[in-house]
Amino acid sequence: MRIINSYLLITAVLFISSCGYQLRGPIVVEGLDNVTIISNGYTSISRLLSQRLGAQNISYTEDNKDFPIIKIISVSNQKRQLSVNSSGRVDEYEISKSINYELILSNDNRFMDTLTASASYDFNESQMQGTREQEMIANNVIDRTLIRKLVQKIKSTIRLSSQE
Repeated sequence: MRIINSYLLITAVLFISSCGYQLRGPIVVEGLDNVTIISNGYTSISRLLSQRLGAQNISYTEDNKDFPIIKIISVSNQKRQLSVNSSGRVDEYEISKSINYELILSNDNRFMDTLTASASYDFNESQMQGTREQEMIANNVIDRTLIRKLVQKIKSTIRLSSQE
């Protein structure tokens, strides 16, 4: 019986690794702790970004000249009906957010881009408190996804610009 269990375990491990599955580790942000974040307000995006990068410099003006600088230009939200039930009432919503940002590496080296992420949640009129919590959870997931994408873009852009 032990031999069969060990063969099953080995087969499962080989199957999982052959399909390309791998654990996602933490994002390494070494060297990005001196990034200055310029935001037009203390939003959840700027707060999460400063936490992720360990950045101490959050500014609301462009007076700072310490590079690199991440300038959050705008954050936009959209909410739309994703599905309706048989009685014609909303059954599911989709929330989409996009970030317009600029990465400033020097006075001559600037990159602008837009990142988007979305999530959906079920809507239930009889459980409004639970629905609000689902909406908050969906917003938090979107914010964390956007921050993860932004940090990856920053790292790759800095890596590419240093090779040139």
